[in-house]
Amino acid sequence: MKKLTVYLNGGLGNQMFQYAAGRAMTLRNGADLVLDTWSGFSRDYQYRRHYELGALPVHGRLATESERLPIWLYRLENKLHNSSFDINQKRIYGQFLVENESRFIPEILVTSVSKKAWLVGYWQSPLYFEQYSSMLRTELMPPAPTTSKYLELGAAIRAADSVALGVRLYEENPTNPTVLVREGKIKSTADINKAIERLRAQRPNAKFFVFCTHRAQALLELKLPENTVFATCDDGYEGAIEILWLLSQCRHHIITNSSYYWWGAWLSQSLHKYEKQFVFAADNFINEDGICANWERF
Repeated sequence: MKKLTVYLNGGLGNQMFQYAAGRAMTLRNGADLVLDTWSGFSRDYQYRRHYELGALPVHGRLATESERLPIWLYRLENKLHNSSFDINQKRIYGQFLVENESRFIPEILVTSVSKKAWLVGYWQSPLYFEQYSSMLRTELMPPAPTTSKYLELGAAIRAADSVALGVRLYEENPTNPTVLVREGKIKSTADINKAIERLRAQRPNAKFFVFCTHRAQALLELKLPENTVFATCDDGYEGAIEILWLLSQCRHHIITNSSYYWWGAWLSQSLHKYEKQFVFAADNFINEDGICANWERF
């Protein structure tokens, strides 16, 4: 039986993209899905990220210690020799399907996997898995929280014409945040305010729910209604899975270039598919094909 092992790394949003691309590829190829939950995190000393998909109803089994060996051989070989930029790399110890551009690579959709294949990259475009969107919205939908604080906010979100405003602060690299965006284009608070104005023109009674890691100074510069609700760590909201659930409950979205906020907006479409929904997404996502066709750019 063929198997595709997905090399997971990065935060929850990145892991969800990697899973979705891998899951779609296994379905197209009739292969088993295996998740490497260790190799991409074992040396992440700076950010201390870890495997987070276990809290979601994902499919696939976890890689054994021996099954993780090929990715380390692949790393070593690339370190000793010039790395290949081919998307389909075949080695003695396995086949490696490697993301080599920051755009949608259609070739991957028609690439056949061998008995021992690996998927390496971020794959941050819905075009890799749009055929299986309905299924993935089930497998990646976070469960409802068990604490009343989150449940009460979720109820308030569903009762309103809610807007999730997801603001990324680029805390991963505050000294040089331009490396985290396409073409070095950082969105200013003025850019975000223009998106807020555009959405309020369409939905004048919308209620805003602001999601951010903390109550940063930049949030004070946003032109928001007086009844805006903040869901940050400073307000007692800090569980990644629980916050993702809150994001998924919101009807409309304004998101900066965060894969995490991207998934909140994408998952929400299954809850609000029979309602008019507006999603405004920043046009500086690293992957130039990362924004859904029915979303508006700012």
